[in-house]
Amino acid sequence: MRGGIRSGRRALLGALVLLPAAVAQAQPAPYSPPAPGPLIETPPPVELVEAPPEFEPPPPRPRFSLAIGMGATFDGVGFTDGTHAIPSFFATGGFGDGLLGFDLGASASSASGRFGGSAAPVDRLALDAFGVVRPAAQVRRGDTRYGLRVLHTLAAELGIGLERDGRTMGAGSRFEVHTGARVELPLTAAGERSELRLRFAVRHALGLYTPKLSNGVGTTDDTAVGDSTELYSALVVVF
Repeated sequence: MRGGIRSGRRALLGALVLLPAAVAQAQPAPYSPPAPGPLIETPPPVELVEAPPEFEPPPPRPRFSLAIGMGATFDGVGFTDGTHAIPSFFATGGFGDGLLGFDLGASASSASGRFGGSAAPVDRLALDAFGVVRPAAQVRRGDTRYGLRVLHTLAAELGIGLERDGRTMGAGSRFEVHTGARVELPLTAAGERSELRLRFAVRHALGLYTPKLSNGVGTTDDTAVGDSTELYSALVVVF
């Protein structure tokens, strides 16, 4: 009996000895703050930039045209038997293929040496600047039927010019009012940017004054240079 009491006492004393150590192990470790990490730099504020305006294509340029042709000048100056047809050369260039356009033109007739007897014709060289009006240019513009394509080219001309009239023994000049009309026949398919056309035109220049050319040494008569009319056809490139 006594031995059991003694062993119980011993066990109780051992538990009391071990209790502080167990309590100490059960307590949580003291809190320690984490070590500071590297500093993160704040990005600069983003600046709002307005978007550039959308690109607008430039307006389409007007179409250009070049024409070279041959024809005849119906001239009665220097003839005693009426009006004669004199071979002539024509060249024009301009821009605008719609309702309105602007052209520069040159024309030259060659009469000297072509007629014998008492004929004394004059050679004419003219430079013109004139506007072109196409009254039907906007009629069914998108219609590519051939008849309407021809109708769109029907035009009237009005402008000013300078004409030089000469013979072997002398020359004179005059300012003039350029008048004319023309129509063109397309030779290429519709819808192409560049076109080839055949032009038929008439030109009549109204002189602002009438120069007089001497008929030669020993004569008192002078030849008055009046108006003339030209008809011609030309090959035209439109681009």
